[in-house]
Amino acid sequence: MSPTAAAVRRSWTLAAVTLLLVASSSAAQEPEAADDSPAVVAVESDLMIEQTLLDEDLDSYRALAAERDRLDARIAELQGTLDAAIDTASGTEGAERVATLVETLERSRADRDERDAAIARLALRIVERRRRVALLERRRDELASRKEEVSGELTGTWDVVLLPADQRGTCRLEQDGTLVSGTYRLEGGLSGSFQGTLVNRKVVLERIDSRLGRTMRLEGRLSTDGTQIRGTWLDYELAGGEGATGHWSARRRSPSGEP
Repeated sequence: MSPTAAAVRRSWTLAAVTLLLVASSSAAQEPEAADDSPAVVAVESDLMIEQTLLDEDLDSYRALAAERDRLDARIAELQGTLDAAIDTASGTEGAERVATLVETLERSRADRDERDAAIARLALRIVERRRRVALLERRRDELASRKEEVSGELTGTWDVVLLPADQRGTCRLEQDGTLVSGTYRLEGGLSGSFQGTLVNRKVVLERIDSRLGRTMRLEGRLSTDGTQIRGTWLDYELAGGEGATGHWSARRRSPSGEP
């Protein structure tokens, strides 16, 4: 490959990598672009760059291999010509022809050796790039899987009943690891938010009323199929008095919104 062609190829590679970086940066800053986390976007960006460089190295390898094959053919041709010249060479002119053939053959072999060395280095780099691509793909899949896990068993919309008053309402919960948060709306216009945890199917939520602040602690157990919660509640305002506790339950709504 000529120096000019190599320089053009390198400039194209740099341009492609730059475009990938700009595109991935724009995707990360676009609020409606995707649900992927910043970590996933970063790994995807690294993966695209590494794959582009791998493709470039593979193209270079094929070009070098083709050049090596051309040199091998040239060397074989020169060797045959030299062998024939040795058999027929005589006098000064014959000696000069043999010397020229030997010099040309040595230059061709040196060029072929340079190609072989470059091919060997490139082969090792290709193996390393493929290893990095595989690692990045594995990391991306792990992060994507972790994100799915983080969405949590409690994430969704639930129909809630507080007993013994039979007070009903709905809540929307989001789970991130063991942490749970959400909002609720009950009959009578009561609304607010939830904060709590889910550990080993034990649900603990604190009810934070939009007007009164922290008013209630709810504990419960998530069913094995993840569709129901049953437990007890404690009203902070009434603690120690009659009616301070009771039972509660929640049933997950289907994705269609039906109970």
